[in-house]
Amino acid sequence: MSTDQDQAPGVVGVATSGIQDVSALLPLLGTEQCERLITSALQRGLLYAAATPMSVFGSLGIVKAGFVVLWTSIDSRLFPGPTLMQNAGFTPSGIGELLVHVAGSNRHLYVAEDKLRSILAKKRIRSVKINLLSKDLLLWNFRLIAWTTFLSAFGLTPYIYLIVRFLPDKPFWTTWLYPILRIAGCDLVAISIQFIYQLRILEETYCRIRFLATDNCFKDHGKSLPAFWDSNERSKDVLSQLRIWLRTDSAVVTSTDPPADPEGPEEETPPEVSLSLDDNTKQLFLEGLGRMTSFSFPSFGTKESPAEIVMPIAEPVSEQATPVHPDPSEVEKGHSIEQGEGNAVPRLPRRSWTFNPELYFTTLLLWIIQAELLFGLGLAIVGYIGCFSVVQAAPRSNSKGPLVWLALEAVLAIARTLLWAWNPTWDDAKSPIALEKVAHEVGADALQVTSKKCSYGIGWMLNSVTADDMHALIVGINVYNTRDLPDLSECVGDAHRVAAYLEDTLLVPRSQIVALYDSDATKDRIIEALKSLAHRGSVTQDAPIVIYFATHSFVAGSNKKTFLVPHHVGKEEPRSEWENTCLSYDEVVDLLQHVAEEKTDNITLILDSCHAGAMGRNEKFTATAAGRNTSSRAHDPLSPSTSARGVINGDENHDSLWQGNTPFASRKAMMVKERISKKTTEIMVGHSSHILLAGTGVDTEAFEQKGKGGVFTQSLLAALQEPGALETMTYKKLVDEINKRMKSQSRRQEALCTTIYQNRLLFNGLFSRKLNEDSSMPVITVEYSDT
Repeated sequence: MSTDQDQAPGVVGVATSGIQDVSALLPLLGTEQCERLITSALQRGLLYAAATPMSVFGSLGIVKAGFVVLWTSIDSRLFPGPTLMQNAGFTPSGIGELLVHVAGSNRHLYVAEDKLRSILAKKRIRSVKINLLSKDLLLWNFRLIAWTTFLSAFGLTPYIYLIVRFLPDKPFWTTWLYPILRIAGCDLVAISIQFIYQLRILEETYCRIRFLATDNCFKDHGKSLPAFWDSNERSKDVLSQLRIWLRTDSAVVTSTDPPADPEGPEEETPPEVSLSLDDNTKQLFLEGLGRMTSFSFPSFGTKESPAEIVMPIAEPVSEQATPVHPDPSEVEKGHSIEQGEGNAVPRLPRRSWTFNPELYFTTLLLWIIQAELLFGLGLAIVGYIGCFSVVQAAPRSNSKGPLVWLALEAVLAIARTLLWAWNPTWDDAKSPIALEKVAHEVGADALQVTSKKCSYGIGWMLNSVTADDMHALIVGINVYNTRDLPDLSECVGDAHRVAAYLEDTLLVPRSQIVALYDSDATKDRIIEALKSLAHRGSVTQDAPIVIYFATHSFVAGSNKKTFLVPHHVGKEEPRSEWENTCLSYDEVVDLLQHVAEEKTDNITLILDSCHAGAMGRNEKFTATAAGRNTSSRAHDPLSPSTSARGVINGDENHDSLWQGNTPFASRKAMMVKERISKKTTEIMVGHSSHILLAGTGVDTEAFEQKGKGGVFTQSLLAALQEPGALETMTYKKLVDEINKRMKSQSRRQEALCTTIYQNRLLFNGLFSRKLNEDSSMPVITVEYSDT
């Protein structure tokens, strides 16, 4: 009879023979997933990190991820961790991808800094607010610790039956100690990784924001940039050199230009472009430099706006100089005042040049967390090996204990996978950075800064940007320079309101909004603006584009061609020539198709004009509808009276047309007998290049209220400003909401949208990035303006 040692090992033998045999099962039971997902908690939800320690299968992935994070978090001249890690063949995953150097560059710029530089490239940073005790961040971290502790406790269950049933006499340090060490170590690693990423991402992004703000301040005030100032280097290192540079006399920059001719006329250098930095200017830059704290840099002030902070100039104050009185609140905060020649000159508080522990707070905190991570790695490795020694200690004569252990570990690994697959939304980390647009309004005696009640969040992966990539063409025409058409009163106002919404609510940079009003909105200018969308470098792939028209329109000919009326230039044209002088919808479609081929098909065309629905026709899909006449009225094909944008007087009970010496005076705009029918919507397929939001149907008119604007534009903006539902709103739902609002005003006007992209989220999901200011508390709030 053979002994136990001579028998084939079987399943039990494999399960109890050690790490080498079981390692073949690890990739199937979560090792690779743990390594990858534990670094994605800030990106995808805390359960991705909290669930990793549940099973012993996956512990090696946790250890490897912790090792990579620890190595890359050390970045100094003596030990450039990210570079060494890449050279060794290790590739960080998840959030760690942001903390490596930009590929193909010999510089030390992080990917996180490069992304943030692109996001803030068109923004003028005014101030930065820091809230290290952000409720959102603290609550997420508390949940992370609680869920990690709770879920990892299940990792003890496979050992209960094994130890209690088969190893009851073994000492604690040879049985229970090892699974406890593994769980505690993996918990420390999982939590420490998130803390390190949070600290490093916040620190690097803060330094990049401060770098950009300082760079703008240097340039705005005509200050020469020091030689070490390089936007392609790590911002923290550059700011560290700046702090040293400002503490020395080298901050006084001398010109490298050749000396001027002593016999020639002597040119006086304006003080505002002086290349020297006086003590106050140095102190302004040094204030808070080296630590994460709120700051604001002054904009370039003038004598006409004394309340605006102006960078002091290193020159003596003359007796005739206007005294500048400091803000009493600044004096209370310790700002000193130097008296000279009877004038009070405000001075910023001077900081001591001695050792300041605040400058090293983040570094010390990072060292502590790194030590915890290293300690956790040691515990996890020892506990992992010890867990298999516990299984091997079970009697080989009875295979029940090891089999139960293996089954329970497999169940925990499967449960962990299901938790990852669940991926709820409540465990997502809130955006740590918020961008808030501010506007400068000059009051009676001071410059006041008014914050816009809208902000957008930048997520931890620095991908959730604002509408920097959005472009817009806004056209509003009241004056047409022709006797055959009545001038309107609200089109330009509607265009202004739409442009203001894009700029102030969606935070579209002003430079990316082309607005054409009245005499500027000629046919040539409109075509030129549409063509430029296909060639502008700032229009990126898949970037949203909004095109808005508020003007007259008309339908001409038996083929129902639709035309938008621009501002007429030159001599009066006969109406028979209007098809040549007006902008046909076919021309617009051709131009937009070119933009879609070159750039993006995420184009929204909004028309607040009569018969706008006719512009949704696509000849490709209307062949079967030939001969259908959806109109119950016969119109003169070229008569503008058939397509005028009707006007409603202020009296809501009398919907009569605006009265004047025009062909429209005798016609009642509200006598529209035909409603939008199914046959009408069947031809609203549209074009693949864009989606059309039409304020009216094929044979109905658009109305406007004096002093309030077009009925469609009013309802559109009201629906877009409705809080809560925009994150998941599609164009079709938006049209339903607009029609509901117009119906509540008792208007016989119905909006339509083309069907190809009707289920697309508004502006490609832009509203999902918007923050609710009442509930969001970001760590870093960047206040900016376009100029």
